[in-house]
This record gives sequence, structure tokens and C-alpha cells, in this order.
Amino acid sequence: MKTVKILIALVLAVCAVTVIYFAQSAKDSLPGLLETMDAQQLAAQDDKMLKARDRVTDALEEGDREKTLRNLTRYLDGFSDKLTFSDGVNRELMLFKNYPVLTAGSIFLLAIALALVVYALDKGKKFKKLALPLVLIAALYCGIYIVENITGVNSMLMTVLKKGAIYALIAVSMNLLNGFTGLFSLGQAGFMLIGAYAYAILSIPVENRAQVYQYYAGGLIQFSLPPLLSIVIAGLAAAFFAFLIGLPVLRLKSDYLAIATLGFAEIIRAVFQYEGLGPITNGSNLLRRFTVFSTALYPFAIAGVCIALITLLIHSTYGRAFKAIRDDEVAAEAMGINLFAHKQLAFVISSFFAGVGGALLAMYQTTVQAAAFTSAMTYEILLIVVIGGMGSISGSVIASFLFVAASEWWLRFLDNETMIGSFQVPLLRSGFRMVAFSAVIMAVVLFYRKGIMGDKEFSLARMIGWTRHRKEAHDER
Repeated sequence: MKTVKILIALVLAVCAVTVIYFAQSAKDSLPGLLETMDAQQLAAQDDKMLKARDRVTDALEEGDREKTLRNLTRYLDGFSDKLTFSDGVNRELMLFKNYPVLTAGSIFLLAIALALVVYALDKGKKFKKLALPLVLIAALYCGIYIVENITGVNSMLMTVLKKGAIYALIAVSMNLLNGFTGLFSLGQAGFMLIGAYAYAILSIPVENRAQVYQYYAGGLIQFSLPPLLSIVIAGLAAAFFAFLIGLPVLRLKSDYLAIATLGFAEIIRAVFQYEGLGPITNGSNLLRRFTVFSTALYPFAIAGVCIALITLLIHSTYGRAFKAIRDDEVAAEAMGINLFAHKQLAFVISSFFAGVGGALLAMYQTTVQAAAFTSAMTYEILLIVVIGGMGSISGSVIASFLFVAASEWWLRFLDNETMIGSFQVPLLRSGFRMVAFSAVIMAVVLFYRKGIMGDKEFSLARMIGWTRHRKEAHDER
């Protein structure tokens, strides 16, 4: 059995590597294909054909794949009678059009091959538990990449996925504080603002600073950092402010802590708009032209790593101390847990990941302005945490995507006036979407008082065990 698994893994790996090789070789084959299809140079004699072909090559040079494929389809359909299509050309066209999908599918096959090898060779069963999660993670990221290349980067589905991934990270960071440590903080928007501004300020290219800081003589900072480094610094900046704020406010409890952190968020928003800091923050003007991500895989990768780190922290001794403080501070202190030190640690770590989330949100929005980081943003994140379940990481992740999808996509038709013949459907008009969305939220809170997941986590082992139990019960009948 072990030999069979290794042979299957070898076959899958060879197939995957072969497909990746041909797919990547087709990535830059379009210019040559255009020449091959127009061997008689008919485009040079036809202005319309030449313009259609130039649109394809211009889009290719711009690096806009969606535009390239759209113009290529128009070129092929419009002048199919003048172009030459051989079997080799058709195969190369297929590879060029589908090389992202083929590459992603091949990577998924490699993940399956690796999992099979682990199952076959891991005698001590130390790594077998990691094999299935590895395959599922590979399936998730490959699926996102495939969907992105099929639907387009700017489709509503991809918008929901990108914003949902960012909100998932921010919600999990807030859950670490509110759900696992029991500290009722409402300063999340302030730390997101710090992270967003820190990232934007540090990642604006030097050649663009004169245009961005046009009212402040190009600004004070005249250098730029790589995106990943800027994201880390954005998180550290938020954590630093959290450390300073935490010294006085973490001695407060319950509503007093919430009011203090909410006040900090409002103060920091006003400070970043102060004209005296304009050479750094650009005052009340937009920050723009900084580096942004071009694929949904970027926020998914950053958010995935950060959520994994938060999960490891929660399952560590520090995480158990956080939960003890949440359940009973007196008992936790009696067991030797330093209350203030652990609260400060949870506050700083939560703010670090909120700052990283703010940086990703800035990349998603492509502009940053302090006025957008209002208390309403904090309430949105808090709502996601409550809907998902206080003390549940998977609940926060699931609720984030549901919240974004419902508010941004699924209910949008309610904002459009609808006519059935001469009869106008009542209530359907601009703004009704948010009314219906509020009603949905109220229904969820009423029927799921502890949230969708409560304090439980999504578990593959539990799902497999539940399925097996249902099957055994069915067989007994």
C-alpha cells in the first residue's frame, strides 16, 4: 500500500511539473502567436485589423491580463477569416488563456502528492495530521487564484473575498482582546488608522511624493520601503501606541475601558488630520499612489499567516492565561497570573494585527484618509465578532465573509427601484438595503445568541467524527 501511494504521488508530481512547464512557457508566447497567425502580414494592409492587434499588444505591455484577453478575443473573432489557425496555434492559445488556472491546478496536485508521501512514509504519525490541512489550504489558495482569473480581479466576488479576508484578520485581532481576554475595547479603528497611515507614508515611491504632498513641498519623508517591511512597521507602530495607551487605560474595567479606548480612536483621528503634521500625514488630504496588491492571494496570504499566529498564541500558555483572566480575574491572580502584564500583552498584540489589517485595508482602498476611520468602523468589526461568536476564531472568519457579502453584494438589489409592469414594488429604493441588512443582523442575534459558532471552533476531526457517527447510526437502523 505504501508503494502504491508513493507511485501515485510520483505520477501526480510528474504531471503537475509538466503542466506547469508548458503553462509557464506559454505565458510569454502571445507576440509570437500573433505573428504566426498573421503569416501574410495582412494586418499591415488593413487599418482596422492593425488597430485591433495593437490594442492586444498594448494591453500586454501594460500587464493588464483581463484587458489583453478581452482585446485578443475581439481580434480573433473579428478577423478569423484572415488569420491562420493550426493545431499548434490553437494549443498555444489555449495554454496562454488558461495558464493561471493550469498552474494553480498543478500546484494543488503537488500538494496532494506531498500529502500522499507523508501518509506513506510517516511511521510515527507525527505529520499525518498536517497532511489534510495542507491539501485544504492548497485547495483554498488555488481556488481563489482560479476564480480570480475566471471572474476578473475587479469582479464583485473578488471584492468580497479581498475585503472579507482583511476584515477577518481585524475581527480575529479584536476577538483576541474582547472574546479571549475579556477586555471591552473600542479602539480598533484608531489602531487600523495608525497602521494604514504608517504603511501609506512609508511605501509611497519617492518620485510620487511631490504630487501626493503637493501642499507640503513634497513632504518630510523622502524614502520608500518594500511593501512587506512597511506592513510589519505599520503593525509595530500600532502596537507602540497601544503600549503607551495601555499604561493608564488598562487599569480601567468594563464600560470605562471601552469609553477610554473609543476616546483614543477619536483623538488619534483628529491628530492625524492636524495641519501641523501635514509634512508627514498630509493633513486632511488623501494619501495615495502607494504600493497596492494586484491579486486577492496577497491579503489572503498575509491574513492567513497572522490568524495562524493568533491561533498558536491562544493555544499557548499565554492564551490560557488570557482565558483565565476572562473567566475570573480574582482566581487568575490567585493562581499567580500577572493581570496587568497579560492584559497589556493582549492589548499590544491585538493592536499589532489591527495595524496590519489597517495596512491591508489601505492597499485595498488604494487611498487613505483619516476621516474614514470613524467609530462606525469599530462597531462593524465588533458586530462581526458578536455574530461569529465571542471566543471563536473560525466564527469571526466566517462572519467576516458573510457580513461583507451581505452588505456589499447579496442585498444590493434592494437599492434599485423595481417595476413589475406598471406596478412599482414598494420600499425598494436607495438605502433600503441597509434596513434589510439590519433586520437580518437582528434575526441572527436573536436566534444565535452566542453567535454562529458560539465559543467553539471549526474542526475537521469533529466533522469527520460527526459524519462517521451519523453513518453508524444509519447503519444500525
